[in-house]
Amino acid sequence: MKKVEQFYNKNQFRIYGEGENSLQSYDSLVVNIRLDNYNKQIITLGRDWDYSNTTRKHVYLFLDNYTNINLYGVENKRKYVNELIENGTLQYNENMF
Repeated sequence: MKKVEQFYNKNQFRIYGEGENSLQSYDSLVVNIRLDNYNKQIITLGRDWDYSNTTRKHVYLFLDNYTNINLYGVENKRKYVNELIENGTLQYNENMF
């Protein structure tokens, strides 16, 4: 059974349960974390993960809170996250919304 709770601000929601943990911003699913067969996190960002400064801020907080990705002290977080997508550390799914 999945549970839903507000994540920091209104219109930002954490949805979790059944081996998944997700962040929804307004009507868009922006981050999904699931475990593979070896209990390794598969982190996927949806197409709206960088829709606005507020959405990005919440994505960064979510990654800091629920993954092993440490954004503390990173000057350009957006560039860093894009590099993580490019090198395969993070997945990107244009159809996740």
